[in-house]
Amino acid sequence: MDSFFTEGARVWVREKEQLLPATVNSCGDGTLVVTTDYGEVLYLQQAEVTRERVCVMHQSSIDGVEDMSALADLHEAAIMHNLYQRYQKDNIYTNIGSILAAVNPYKQISGLYDLERVDLYSKHHLGELPPHIFAVANECYRCIWKRHDSQCVLISGESGAGKTESTKLLLQFLSVMSQNSVGTPPSERSTRVEQAIVQSSPIMEAFGNAKTVYNNNSSRFGKFIQLHFSECGNIQGGCVVDYLLEKNRVVRQNPGERNYHIFYALLAGASKENKSLYFLEDPAESYHYLSQSGCLKDKSLNDKELYNSVMEALKVLEFTDEEIRDMFKLLSGVLQLGNLEFMTAGGAQITTKQVVTNASELLGLDAFQLSEVLTQRSIILRGEEICSPLTIEQAVDSRDSVAMALYSQCFSWIILKINQKIKGKENFKSIGILDIFGFENFEVNRFEQFNINYANEKLQEYFNKHIFSLEQLEYNREGVQWDAIDWMDNAECLDLIEKKLGLLALVNEESRFPKGTDFTLLEKLHSRHSTNPYYVKPRVVDHQFGIKHYAGEVLYDTRGILEKNRDTFRDDILNMLKDSRLDFIYDLFEKVGSRNNEEKMGTARRKPTVSSQFRDSLHALMATLSVSNPFFIRCIKPNMEKNPNVFDPDIVLNQLRYSGMLETVKIRRAGFPVRRTFKDFFSRYKIILKDKIPTAGDDKKKTTDLLFKYDKTKKEWQLGKTKVFMKESLEQRLEKDRDEVRRQAAMIIRAHLLTFSAKKHFKQVRTSVVTLQKHLRRHIQRKRFVKQRKATLALQKHRRGQVARNRVRKLKEEKKKREDEQRRKEEEEKEKLGEGEKEESNEEEEKNGKSSDEEARQMEEILELEREIERLQKKREDEVSQLCESSKQELQLRRDAELKRMKKEASRKATELIDLLNFGGVDPSLEAAAEVKTTKGPSTTGGASKEEDVDEGFHAEEECIPLPDFPPPAESDAPIDQDIFAQLPPPPPAFAEGTVPPSPPPPPPLPSDGTLAGGIPPPSPLPPPGDGTGVPPPPPPPPPPGEGEKNEQAKAESERKVSMVESLVDGEEPIYSMPADTESDYDQEEEEGSVTAGDDSSVSGSNRGSATVTDEEHPRKSTCTNASIESYRGSSDSYADSDDEHDGLMDTDEEVTNGRVTLLNGNAPPYFHGYLYMKAGLMIPWRRRWCVLKDETFMWFRSKQESLKSGWLYKKGGGLSTLSRRNWKMR
Repeated sequence: MDSFFTEGARVWVREKEQLLPATVNSCGDGTLVVTTDYGEVLYLQQAEVTRERVCVMHQSSIDGVEDMSALADLHEAAIMHNLYQRYQKDNIYTNIGSILAAVNPYKQISGLYDLERVDLYSKHHLGELPPHIFAVANECYRCIWKRHDSQCVLISGESGAGKTESTKLLLQFLSVMSQNSVGTPPSERSTRVEQAIVQSSPIMEAFGNAKTVYNNNSSRFGKFIQLHFSECGNIQGGCVVDYLLEKNRVVRQNPGERNYHIFYALLAGASKENKSLYFLEDPAESYHYLSQSGCLKDKSLNDKELYNSVMEALKVLEFTDEEIRDMFKLLSGVLQLGNLEFMTAGGAQITTKQVVTNASELLGLDAFQLSEVLTQRSIILRGEEICSPLTIEQAVDSRDSVAMALYSQCFSWIILKINQKIKGKENFKSIGILDIFGFENFEVNRFEQFNINYANEKLQEYFNKHIFSLEQLEYNREGVQWDAIDWMDNAECLDLIEKKLGLLALVNEESRFPKGTDFTLLEKLHSRHSTNPYYVKPRVVDHQFGIKHYAGEVLYDTRGILEKNRDTFRDDILNMLKDSRLDFIYDLFEKVGSRNNEEKMGTARRKPTVSSQFRDSLHALMATLSVSNPFFIRCIKPNMEKNPNVFDPDIVLNQLRYSGMLETVKIRRAGFPVRRTFKDFFSRYKIILKDKIPTAGDDKKKTTDLLFKYDKTKKEWQLGKTKVFMKESLEQRLEKDRDEVRRQAAMIIRAHLLTFSAKKHFKQVRTSVVTLQKHLRRHIQRKRFVKQRKATLALQKHRRGQVARNRVRKLKEEKKKREDEQRRKEEEEKEKLGEGEKEESNEEEEKNGKSSDEEARQMEEILELEREIERLQKKREDEVSQLCESSKQELQLRRDAELKRMKKEASRKATELIDLLNFGGVDPSLEAAAEVKTTKGPSTTGGASKEEDVDEGFHAEEECIPLPDFPPPAESDAPIDQDIFAQLPPPPPAFAEGTVPPSPPPPPPLPSDGTLAGGIPPPSPLPPPGDGTGVPPPPPPPPPPGEGEKNEQAKAESERKVSMVESLVDGEEPIYSMPADTESDYDQEEEEGSVTAGDDSSVSGSNRGSATVTDEEHPRKSTCTNASIESYRGSSDSYADSDDEHDGLMDTDEEVTNGRVTLLNGNAPPYFHGYLYMKAGLMIPWRRRWCVLKDETFMWFRSKQESLKSGWLYKKGGGLSTLSRRNWKMR
């Protein structure tokens, strides 16, 4: 024994029908002491040491290998030990040919998945670098073009083995490869699809993964992600197919497990405002659907970080804020439903009314309808609705069914939204990644576990078919010599499940029967399959049945299996959800059918059951995988406690056995997994031959010659009838040499291309240099020429200056001589004319003395007039200030008193005023009009005649003149401007309108080119308000000779009359003189006899101090009252209705001439006299300026009287007076 084993030697020891790696401690005294790698010490007597019990370990097993097909010790212990050695060194990946075994480390390994590692593996073939999932992904990506067909990657393993993480790593690598694809045009290099595919993983994890006993991030649904690539190598679209979401987890979890991650993430990451909006202020412990399992948190899970990643992914996938809000409302509503509690009172009754209100508000449901649906069952029988109360258990089931339906429909909607985002073209090859739930065996296994394990049986069948069955069938058909390998086939187990009258068929048949129960189903299963070797009938439990799966025996509970398989709604529950106020929830259930509707349909039109749907989807999946070249990743769980650096040999060995790992190693070692036709093989690898091979001849012969150059022993290849079979190691050597030849050829091509590019660039540079030299030489010569030219010009300038100075000096001398002679002659002439000049100066002094006396006298008169003007202005300003300071009530009382007085004295005052302003007599027609007015009496207060009421068809704002700089005085709240009041003339008398507003102080005299009554010339006018750009009026003409004495006599009479006018100011409106017109609108005979009058533009400020104005007074107000307030601000369309060609010059805003202040320049207030003023001729100083209107014209002016008040007639008349007879236009 000492000769066989030495101290420290590595051996295999069989213990309990299992080989264990061990180290020899001692072998003396007939006892062999060994210590296993798992810490167990064994003492073996010499008789027990046999070759079957103890054998020497091969060096390959001692050192460990990256590809387990290279192990010399080909048994399960060697495979497990090799995995253990690599696991201790954090080498979690190991190859079995092209199959990858991955052991979950349960920890983060730094630098294992960074971008540098991605770039490294993207540049090497499979086998050139240590095993890695990126190497499999790179080989899968390259095989799209190498084998010209679609690829797929199948990730299998138990729950918690790391399948989901492997899927994310594959998507990460393929996304980077897509973005870095060489042949992709820049216009197609978009990361939109790649980002959407990568960012879809956090969303699907949050809504589809949960913590279980065996896995903290267990996928509770299966998914098949298919990526569509273009010929250039970039991802142009994708699709996600989901399988069998575990809805029951929403309402019920086993002890130590959690609900779906999204519920905890929402509670941990939502802001206070969102929690208040979703009624989530309570902690997670207060929600029944989250706290019933007793597990709320886990150290390995960061719920807040998950919430942030989910929100970021939702933004990348372009979920709208409204969709996110509705989605979270649904989740919050599910949690609120879980808190509904019931009590028995003539049937189930809800005790938590506030929870019902919260859930109804979140889900958009009616609270009363929700309560009725959860506590009563409504059935329509023969057109009548029959309601029956539910028990507490039935009410709880109704509540849970609503919650499960809401969550499952929301999950399906999320998958649909992801597919809409990543959808693209499908015109080339694809890579499919299958991440489906692993094999499960819990203490209580229900309908979900039955479907999960059925799916794993189908995947195992696919694996066996491609690795063993098809492999051996291909060898036999091609006549390849090899050693047959026994492998465990699961075809009989699948027949038990899915064949005719199998388990699935019986479950579906019983689900169709309305009276079918779980107990009747169990009886049928026992009676039909109790003799099947893969069926297990428990002896004690009366509600279970078992199946011997490839991974072990599993017992399933039949309770609830039929209800879950039917997956139908009660009519009243479905109708309630469809009546939701939220469009989001309505859309989720729009196409969902109810149970009664399906019972009314025929068998062909009924909705398929859950198990039949799942079976059909699995068959479709297998059909897709069968036309793709598969890559397998076997995930292995090292321990059940999910602890890092712990390797449990029993757990690992069990997974190796049922996954067929040993058989896989054997067939990969003995078989030839790579096969190509002779023609394809030679065309692909002929470039690596240095010697030329004639192209003519048999492809098989050329292929044989090529293979003999690599392996003359034929251990790594064999020839079949139509194909060549190779081991993967030989294919890797051929591919490596082929890439090397292509690389060298590419280098040569690149060198020639670089040479051509360099030559082309050199020619361009040389041409540019020659051009630069040419321009530089020209610049130097031009600079030199310019310098010489400047020097020449300087010399010429100095020479010309010298010549010119000499000539100037001579001319100055000649000029001096001439000046001296001229000066002498002038002195003589001055002496002769001295006496004449003295006489003339004396005469001029006499004349100047006379003129200075006359100027002094005139200046004294002007100063006296100015002092009088200042006195009158000051008087008016004081009265205006007193009026502004009075209150509104005083003004109203004063106005009422004055109205009564003015009714009695209107006629008398009018007559006195006519006499006062009589300029040489009144026209007989005007006298007649005055007499008529006197007989009729003054107008009533605030009233108008019937004729006026009928004829007023237009408002003032239709014909108004916009004066933005003149604020409307009728606004009682507007501030009073004392400067504007200072410029206002006195108001017209009361007889014009019939109403007497409060009187302002008298205004300063307006400029006029005429004379006042009595022949006294008016004082000089004050500058008008505004910018002062108005043209001053021309000076008045001098009085004719002989009238000086008349003027002096009339002066006293004029002052007397002016004082009488001022006495009327306190209770009457001012009288405004009609400005005379200096335009050429009058007939020639009229101009000959008329005196040119100055401008008397004026404004009424009668209502500026008025505080209260009645509604009856509005129609009768002048332009400066409330009724015509818009004339200041209104539109400028006042004259738009005129189409008179001769009035074009008058309709412009540039109507400003010498001697006139018009309304259009903004320097004077608006003309606002009513029609009756002008009709009576009271405001016209010269009767020859008036015109007689015909009846039809008079009626038209009556209808336009408001427009006339606003200044229309003033405008059309040229700005200063009415129109002449010949310029009237009949409208």
